Amino acid sequence: MSTPRLLALVLLLAGLHLGVDPLAAEVLGTIGAVLAVTRFSPGDPPRRPWLLRAVALGLVVFAHVLQRLGLVTLHRLDYVLLIVANILGALALLGFLRVLRQSGLTVPLRRGERVVAVLLGCATLAVVVWILAALVLHSLRDLAVAVSTICDAVVFTTAALLLRHVLPMRGGLVARPYFLLAVDGLCFLALDLAHALQPVPGPTVAPLSALGHAAGGAAGFAQAALVRRGAQPSR
Repeated sequence: MSTPRLLALVLLLAGLHLGVDPLAAEVLGTIGAVLAVTRFSPGDPPRRPWLLRAVALGLVVFAHVLQRLGLVTLHRLDYVLLIVANILGALALLGFLRVLRQSGLTVPLRRGERVVAVLLGCATLAVVVWILAALVLHSLRDLAVAVSTICDAVVFTTAALLLRHVLPMRGGLVARPYFLLAVDGLCFLALDLAHALQPVPGPTVAPLSALGHAAGGAAGFAQAALVRRGAQPSR
């Protein structure tokens, strides 16, 4: 998938989320992750992390369907589903990193890169602590936001590390899914901050949510196209 097509896909998903139906955009994002899973053979190491991500996105869709239909109960099954989805999403990113390290393709960070990594990690940790400190944790919603915050931080920092390792591969093509996942994690981390500091949604929530869902949804399609391109015989 070329860069213009990938950008067009992100814009299409974001526009669908903002202007048509957010749930439809989330369903397409889940389809993208499922498509990425199907591109790998059962024994391929990346298949399991993509499967975890596909399940996580599917749980998010299910939770939002329950909310739309008014089927949530006092036990707030939707929040429980979102908590599980966030944990699975974070485990998926850690799975990607594990697969890459086992492949032996990672290279040690240079000194300057280690400094940047430490600064990025400290900044992310500070945001997480700030969000958690703002939460009262007296409700399942607050717990969901807390879990989401931690998991989004894991997604962002892990995707950023993956991005650094795979950027030189195949002219940067391998990095595209991880770049999109890093944008996904960063957007939702910002959303967590907004929800923690302002329970009533502000004007920036919808665009951030749209961009996060669009980037995360496009990642699956980008990965599927990358695997398909690699599987095509050279002419």
